[in-house]
Amino acid sequence: MGKILKGKGVNVGYIKPIESGGVEDTTYAKTELELSEDLGLLNPINLKNPLSPNIAAAVEDVEININKIKESFQKLKESHEYLIVEGAGGVCVPIKTDYLMADLIKDLKLPCVLVTRPDLGTINHTILSVEYLRNKGILVKGVIINCIDELKDVPYYEETFKAIEEFGHVEIIGVVKNKDDYSINIEKLL
Repeated sequence: MGKILKGKGVNVGYIKPIESGGVEDTTYAKTELELSEDLGLLNPINLKNPLSPNIAAAVEDVEININKIKESFQKLKESHEYLIVEGAGGVCVPIKTDYLMADLIKDLKLPCVLVTRPDLGTINHTILSVEYLRNKGILVKGVIINCIDELKDVPYYEETFKAIEEFGHVEIIGVVKNKDDYSINIEKLL
């Protein structure tokens, strides 16, 4: 997404408010988008254990500071024309007691592009996630299907995608077939 926007001359920024289990996602985005900002700004909350943020924070005896996330977000938003905010674990993953990823999306007043997988169970969890976001008052701009393996290896993927659009009343705006082969309707993101 970021590379496509950058290729169109858009000043793209990136933030992953919370990352657990390392800094791989943030480091990858920083490198791919050639971002100059410090990793600590791009990823204000980094947890060592690859667990949901609330559990990782408890295990590590760390308090997750939502204001720190908001400050980093605001600083990056002011210096970029378009800011990609990457979630962690899904819209209903707990960040801390009584605060989910969807709450952060809402607090930051962001629309959402839901990134999902193409395999068995995706119709259910994609539609549930879309409905949950809508019930929270969050605009869902569309869905991107992200294939971990080759899309050609996923049986009946076209029927699956059609069912998501039909029953979820949401458009699939992109498909990542593999890391080098992707198609995203960038106009839907702007």
